[in-house]
Amino acid sequence: MARSPLILAASATTALPGTAFTSARALTENAGGRFDAALARTDDGRQVVVRMPATDDSAHDLAAESRALHALTAGVRALLPFAVPEVLGESGSGAQRVLITEHIHGYRIDPAHLPKGPGYAPAIGGALAAVHALPVSIVRTDGLPVRSPEQIRDDVKRLLDRADATGRVSDDLMLRWRRALEVDDLWRFESAVVLGGATSASIVLADDDDAIPHVVGILDWAGLSVGDPAIDLRWLASAPLAADDVHDGYASAGDRSPDPLLRERAR
Repeated sequence: MARSPLILAASATTALPGTAFTSARALTENAGGRFDAALARTDDGRQVVVRMPATDDSAHDLAAESRALHALTAGVRALLPFAVPEVLGESGSGAQRVLITEHIHGYRIDPAHLPKGPGYAPAIGGALAAVHALPVSIVRTDGLPVRSPEQIRDDVKRLLDRADATGRVSDDLMLRWRRALEVDDLWRFESAVVLGGATSASIVLADDDDAIPHVVGILDWAGLSVGDPAIDLRWLASAPLAADDVHDGYASAGDRSPDPLLRERAR
């Protein structure tokens, strides 16, 4: 049974000793039911996000989120043109972990509802490019996963072998993937800092005075690692109308060397 907002607020007092919570309401995070979450207000007027794992399996994800957010120091955050949630407090472990982060005000758009054209899509592409431009040393220093193109290619091969062994993947699709695996040029890319599979629903937007949207924050950092930047663009299969504009925004904002086969790997 999901924890109520009041139970989450009560649990949060162990993570923020001396802080009283004056209100709490359920928070939908597009997390697929992995976390119980509440938006709570403290007695000093702050709005904070309180999360606990909904299952034993999701406890690992919340621990990974905490570790990633701690790895993003003030110096690293200063390199990004948007906010990253700050960890305000945490307590417990495993299924009883409580993680409290600051709340980033704004709105999010599910991939299926992301429109084409200027505005939302290019802004999201630019934000992802900013993440991928971060120095990889921030991930290496904190012992987070680091994968070279060769290692990623080997991982994909093992994944295909397991998928093939199930007998549930069509021969045509398996043949297409196997052929892609054999194309050397496809795997000649520069590894980058990645979110590990975020979508547009992980990106917080706000409108300026002229009603032009811009990115004010990114959530969902549990997959922070060094790997193939294409992983953060695979969600565009669910946003076919906006895909071109997201890629255009990504390319125009990127400071890294051009990756001509990025889109092909993201499919």
